[in-house]
Parts: sequence; structure tokens; C-alpha cells
Amino acid sequence: MQFDWNRYTCETGVTYACELAQLRLWLQRIPQGWQTAFRHEVPHGFAPLRTSIPAPSHVERRRFVTPPDAKAVRLVPVLPDRSVVSRPEERIEIAPRHKGLFFVTVPVWLRVQTETPRPIALGDYPTALLSKTWFGHPAEDGEIGYALTTRARQEIASLTDVEGRAICPVLIENHTHEAMVFAQFLLSVRHMSVYQTADGKLWTNECRMGYTGSLFPASITFGRTAPEQAKGAKLLSEPREAPSSGLTARVIADAIFKQPF
Repeated sequence: MQFDWNRYTCETGVTYACELAQLRLWLQRIPQGWQTAFRHEVPHGFAPLRTSIPAPSHVERRRFVTPPDAKAVRLVPVLPDRSVVSRPEERIEIAPRHKGLFFVTVPVWLRVQTETPRPIALGDYPTALLSKTWFGHPAEDGEIGYALTTRARQEIASLTDVEGRAICPVLIENHTHEAMVFAQFLLSVRHMSVYQTADGKLWTNECRMGYTGSLFPASITFGRTAPEQAKGAKLLSEPREAPSSGLTARVIADAIFKQPF
């Protein structure tokens, strides 16, 4: 089943819980604010927020002091706080002056925020624990990101792992006169929004990467609306970090694509 991203009014002293992939979250409204508790375990499925027995003792807890009018919360999907590294199904070669469209599924994080005139965040909780990885040449600049456990694919129909994940369309353009060969790429998800279509699927805006050779900066741009594959989608969350009109820093260009060494 698809997870229910919704608004919930909670009574003081009552425990509520939800499940999303590996995340189990407990939430309770207390006299001066809110308390959350969470842990990660073997995925059991997806369950919306509902009343529950109190959280067990061996979980991580957080407490938030909020205004008295913060009586309701909204559960919002957001993208990870670091870039993610994706691998295609196999080694990819894009012909000169050509482009390829790929679809990447990214596990979302669950953001809890109060339903007040000015929302107050009650934490971001990963729904899947991803391993950290270094992206870039070992002796040159790069960055630490999360390694995705699923493969980038070229057909939407081949995506079977969409529950609890946002589908990200990635358009890679080869602006050079030589074939572009790569084995993985870095995706700056902190610059992306999350949308939802009527069928419950989550999507991000399109990311477009323009490759002009290893010695020149690459361009990275992001769509301002839902992608064309997600007609009628509604916006659920804004980017963690608003992108500029185009990212072209050389340190990023050197680390976007990894050639097979």
C-alpha cells in the first residue's frame, strides 16, 4: 500500500505510531510540546499514523517544546540530506551529441512538522539506512554521499521499488564529439522537490546534467515543476536547498560522473 501523507490532529498523552520501510516512528503530544521516538528495523510494510501502545524502552527519543496551538502535525516526504550515488543497470555509453533519460528511485525521509501558521519541524527521519560512500577520484576532489541500493533504469515500467521512494528523472546530455562512458553518477537531491500523483507515487523535479568533457565544468539544472511523466502531481515538499539557475563549479563537474577506471 502507498503511505498516507496527511494532516493528523493528536490528543495530549496519546501515543501514535507509523511505519515506513525500515522506519518505525512513535509520536506523542505532551503538555509543553511533542516527543518522538524511533528506530530502524527489518521492513514490515507501510502503515499510516494511528493510535498505538507506548514506544519500547530501547529507542532513540527526541523532545520538542512548541507553542500551545501546535495541536496537529503533518507527515511530509523529503529527500536525503546528502547527494546520492546511483549506478545504471550496466556500464553506459552515450553517443556523441546525444542524450539519455534515466529514472532513479530515492528513499525519502519522513519529516514531522506542526500544522501551525508557521510550521515547526519535529525532525527528519530516514526511512531507509543507506551506506555512505565517497564519490570522486581517490586523489582529487569529491564528496561523501549515500550509495543507493537500486539501479537507475531507462523505462518507468521496469521500476518495481517505488513504495517509500521518490522517482527522479535524470536527463544526461553528452555535448562532446566523443562517446561518453560512465558507470555511476552523483545526484544532488538536496536541490529537489517532492511531488505526488493521483496514484500515490512520489516524484521529484527533473535533473538535467550536461557533460562537456572532463576538463570543463558540467552544467546541472533542475526543473521548476513536476516532471512531464507526473501529470497533475501536487507539491508535497520544497528542496532542502534552493538551487541556483545553474550549478557549474569545477569540483562538481569532476565528481558528477565516474568513469570506469
